[in-house]
Amino acid sequence: MREKKRPVNGLLIITIMAAGLLYNSYMKENQYMNKQLKVFSHIGHQSEEDNILEVSSSEKFGYIRPQVVDGFNEEPIEGAVVVIPETNEKYKTDENGYTPNIRIKISPDSSFEKIHPKSWGETTLIVYKEGYREYVLLDINVWEGQTRQGPKILLFKKESQQLDQPMSIVEGPNQVWINSLVEKYRP
Repeated sequence: MREKKRPVNGLLIITIMAAGLLYNSYMKENQYMNKQLKVFSHIGHQSEEDNILEVSSSEKFGYIRPQVVDGFNEEPIEGAVVVIPETNEKYKTDENGYTPNIRIKISPDSSFEKIHPKSWGETTLIVYKEGYREYVLLDINVWEGQTRQGPKILLFKKESQQLDQPMSIVEGPNQVWINSLVEKYRP
């Protein structure tokens, strides 16, 4: 007679893996990761009707601090202009290639509300610097109450002999969320 296998809770596996990585110093402990693990630790402990993360009516914010560097030698680029299209605000990079902290409003992403809610916001940035190709980064993950050091933007010089198009990149969702999504719908 075959023994019936019991399904293993994916969140338990993710938690054990994260704890093991932290314990073994493969991954430095930081508030950004701790916030994400805390959010995802509640998944699976709610009924199906309550599985949507609550969003309070008060506005929530997170911060990013992009760094712009040369794509070949990673030297900081001073004077690059970083634009956040959602707010139409512009920021210049300093001698280390960093902008000041940029405050981003966390807005719920309703496209995943019924599938698997996201607990972070997303924004877009466009980077301009004379002599370099424009750079567009879509769906930058911004977490409530967190200051993200980055993302690091690699700008590449324009080539005079060819038509240079802007570079565009899409940042995917956090791996912890992806893993919990996969486990939630595992057959």
